[in-house]
Amino acid sequence: MKKQILVVDDSPVVLSMLDDILSSLNYEITTALNGIEACRHAESTRFDMIITDLNMPGMDGIEFTKRAKQIPNCRFVPLIMLSSENDEAKISEARMMGISTFLRKPIEENQLKSIMQIVIGH
Repeated sequence: MKKQILVVDDSPVVLSMLDDILSSLNYEITTALNGIEACRHAESTRFDMIITDLNMPGMDGIEFTKRAKQIPNCRFVPLIMLSSENDEAKISEARMMGISTFLRKPIEENQLKSIMQIVIGH
């Protein structure tokens, strides 16, 4: 069975790029344009990993992570955060919320593949 990955980003271009990369690696991808939509997906589906942007309108990646970790389906799901953010305080706060890994944008395909292998063993 394919591993289920939830990808959250307010940029349709980034969502499409990640969908292409992850689908080519044989993952089942669900996308969300914001944290609210992602929470709905997380409540109804058991994901093997979540990849979220840090800076999004409405609900940023830190708030989404905080909420996701309270959803029984997501409590122990590895979470990768993406951003072009350079604010170390925000990155530190994200780590304290329980993210597994922080990746800088623009995303390098080989780096993402390596992280996927390390974090979910695929």
